[in-house]
This record gives sequence, C-alpha cells and structure tokens, in this order.
Amino acid sequence: MAFKETTTIPYTPKQVFSGLTNRDFHVYAADAFRADLDEFSVMPHEPTSDDTVSVNIQRTVNGEDFANKLPSAVQRFAKGRVAIEQTEAWSAAADDGARDANATIKVPMAKATATATIKLYPTEDGSGTVVETEGSVKSTIPLMGSKIAQLAEPQVGKFLNGLTKKLEAWLKEH
Repeated sequence: MAFKETTTIPYTPKQVFSGLTNRDFHVYAADAFRADLDEFSVMPHEPTSDDTVSVNIQRTVNGEDFANKLPSAVQRFAKGRVAIEQTEAWSAAADDGARDANATIKVPMAKATATATIKLYPTEDGSGTVVETEGSVKSTIPLMGSKIAQLAEPQVGKFLNGLTKKLEAWLKEH
C-alpha cells in the first residue's frame, strides 16, 4: 500500500516553493499541528531558480496526541515526545517554475521511514500550482513493521497534504 495526494493552490510554483523553504512557514505549520520545530535549514540559504536545494526539518510531537488512533500493540511506540526527521532534495526550477523533490521522513522511535516524491507544477491555466505527493512507508520493527507501515501510510499522505493546505493559508497572510 502507498499514498498519493494531489492538491491545487492559487499561487505560482515559485511562491509555493518559496513558502516550503521558509522557516516562518514551518514554525506556523508546526504550531498548527501541535508540534515543535527543533531544527530547520535550507542550503543554499537563499536559493535561486537555478539551484538544487536541500531542506532539513526536525520536529517533535507529543505521542499521546495520536497514540489512541493506533492499535494497542503499537501504542507503546508513541510515548512522550516523538522525533520526526524530514529531508528534501529539490531540483532546480524548470522554465515554468516546476520543481520536484525526493523527500524522506523518519520516525526513529517507530523505526519507520517514509519516502516520497513531491512535484510542484503550474495549473493548465497558470492560475495556481498542483502539488502531487506520492510515496510509501516502511518499518523495521520485527513482527509489527508491516502493520505500522500500513497504518502510517495514509497518515503520512494526509500530513503532507495538510502541509500544503497550511501553506495556502500562510501564503494568504504573507
């Protein structure tokens, strides 16, 4: 099983990418998701359209906020603060502003890793950006890993899609 989410927002790919690589947006999103943004970095610091870009995001969430949604056998992995490590490797922008990223999201406590591709490209009429996210989750916990991955995949897809929706709201304010 894998996840695939598609959202369209009324901003150019350049604006969307600029938001996704902005620390203030990630602080805003972390607050909305009741998480802490522990670390955020973008290389190069002020990317141009010709640059490939690396993004590193470290968050922590309160495991008790979502533990009750997990099967009882897995709930023990969601105690206390749960670290989430996210890295993104973005391509340089195409002539129309489109960009692709390979993203990795790790939850060390659950020995789970999600890999995803994120694509930003202009809508046909040029009035916005289509954001496509597609990926899968693997967990290496013996006996329960496949169950954890199966439960996590839709949640990771919803989280990444939720980030796009938070970005739309943030861009309206900035």
